[in-house]
Amino acid sequence: MDKNQLRKELKSLRNRLSKEEVAAKSSSICRKILGMAAYRNAGTVFAYLAFGNEVNIDGVISQALNDGKTVCVPAVTGPHSMQAVKLNSLNCIKEGAYGIRVPRGEPQAVNPSGIGLVLVPGLGFDLKGGRMGMGAGYYDRFLPQCANAVKTGITYDILLRGKIICDEHDVLMDYIITESQAAKCR
Repeated sequence: MDKNQLRKELKSLRNRLSKEEVAAKSSSICRKILGMAAYRNAGTVFAYLAFGNEVNIDGVISQALNDGKTVCVPAVTGPHSMQAVKLNSLNCIKEGAYGIRVPRGEPQAVNPSGIGLVLVPGLGFDLKGGRMGMGAGYYDRFLPQCANAVKTGITYDILLRGKIICDEHDVLMDYIITESQAAKCR
């Protein structure tokens, strides 16, 4: 199966999850993230604002803010590029282009080299750290800037695969978190 076929299959599987399944699985995944040493040790956490049936990690964002951590999220800066911007509260977000949630107001950039933990969404992952995203390469361009961060793929069990075909530019994850496991890769 080529990448486009796999991407289509994984999208279909994710889209079939009910709102109740997404909520239950997301809650379990958030608990696992909050239990990670990498979370406890990180002063700055790069998260994402879930879209559609992605794993919703708002619980992690809220706890990180309560724990006094700096939380940043992606902001698109141009075709195929993004930067980390500070998020002060989940109450400070709005719906942006394509229905994607984004921070309100003038974004404050965060230096990626200071990020301790990156929570990475994706369509599919394998337990060697391979990741399949949406195909635009935003995270593959951004993640190399986070040299000191623990890169953690966030997904559902149904989206794990035995092997994700990776290209040279693909960045491997250090951990994969699903509703049933927190697995160290490689």
